[in-house]
Amino acid sequence: MARHGMIHVLCVIIFALANTSQSLHQKPQAFLQPIFKDITTNLYYSPLSIGANVHNINLAIDLDGSAPLLLTCAAAAKSSSYHPIKCGSSRCIQAKPHPLSCPTNTTKKATCYKSFSTSFSEKPLKARLLRDTVSLLYTDNGFTYMGGGIDMAMTIACTDVNVDPLVKPFPSIVVGTLGLAKTHTALPSQVVSLYKLPSKVALCLPSPNSGESSGSGSLFIGGGPYFMALYPEDISKIFASTPLLPSDQSRGEYFIDVNNIQISGKIVPFFKKRTKICTLAPYTVLHSSIYKALVLAFAEKSKMTKVPAVKPFGSCFSSKGLGRWMMGSRVPVIELVLRGGAKWKIYGSNSLVKVSKDVVCLGFMDGGVNLPVDMIIGGYQMEDNFVEFDVEASKFSFTSSLLLINSSCSQSRHF
Repeated sequence: MARHGMIHVLCVIIFALANTSQSLHQKPQAFLQPIFKDITTNLYYSPLSIGANVHNINLAIDLDGSAPLLLTCAAAAKSSSYHPIKCGSSRCIQAKPHPLSCPTNTTKKATCYKSFSTSFSEKPLKARLLRDTVSLLYTDNGFTYMGGGIDMAMTIACTDVNVDPLVKPFPSIVVGTLGLAKTHTALPSQVVSLYKLPSKVALCLPSPNSGESSGSGSLFIGGGPYFMALYPEDISKIFASTPLLPSDQSRGEYFIDVNNIQISGKIVPFFKKRTKICTLAPYTVLHSSIYKALVLAFAEKSKMTKVPAVKPFGSCFSSKGLGRWMMGSRVPVIELVLRGGAKWKIYGSNSLVKVSKDVVCLGFMDGGVNLPVDMIIGGYQMEDNFVEFDVEASKFSFTSSLLLINSSCSQSRHF
């Protein structure tokens, strides 16, 4: 009996160790982080833990971010396990640092610096490189979170935003950004390289007005399948797709080609300067001439009463009788006609913004005549739409509103 008891105890210990030790031997199907929206700033953010003692810090989701995690240096220093990355180290060399950050005429090992692009600054900003442990949640079934997360040593970056004039201070809800750009230093590249996962990033941005109040949106790194509550199949089966366009390798932005916009048969032409996708733009921004044509076409095809505009919007309507999702025959569908013929349909829940009890406004912004692209697709138009960036295949895939299939991006994934 004693021998059998000892074997039982050993089995329990081995089982516990196997389930608490997260190593490279445990390959997840994909990493899965929750996404929340701060309604005051319109920022989409994800909480995660760094090191042994910094838990649930909020980082803004930045599709343009080329740094894996870009923190304030004050936030990074709170971790008891962070280490500055020194010039000449393998991590510094792999990051391809700023040319002037590592002088060759001294034996002293300086801290490695690199310039990163971010939506919080117009130009790439210089940041210190650090090494620390980052904990990411994961899934083995495409739907629920598994365990308590996987810890991995990663290269991250910090900047002194309060003293750098190039950087807009981070809103108080976040202490930095989580970078998803298609660069070798961004978070997806580091994760998929470490775990040999497909080079795919998928987003489902939550809307405060839909889904479960206790739920959250989703960030997948590493591919599908993708399952959503109340829909019986992998959501990728209803994807439409268009090519991702090339971009500056140092910035890694996501561009697609929109041929035109159609509103109930009326065509709004584009100049074909490319369209950018950006999670830190609260609403879609259009070149001034396209914006004006869109506003006219929408007003002409809608069956709503126009009312005085409410800032920052330029075109508003009475919302009486529209219903919660602002769909139906009175609200025209805005169709983005993409390269290859796919159409990204924007319904009332993503085109109209409720600004008061009886007023809704067209949720698009006039970007002026100097906007470098025809359109920047912002977060509001992506809410409750599932999108995937397949970097390896240079393909952008998407659904239209999940509300149409009785689902949403706001999901409870803890079971």
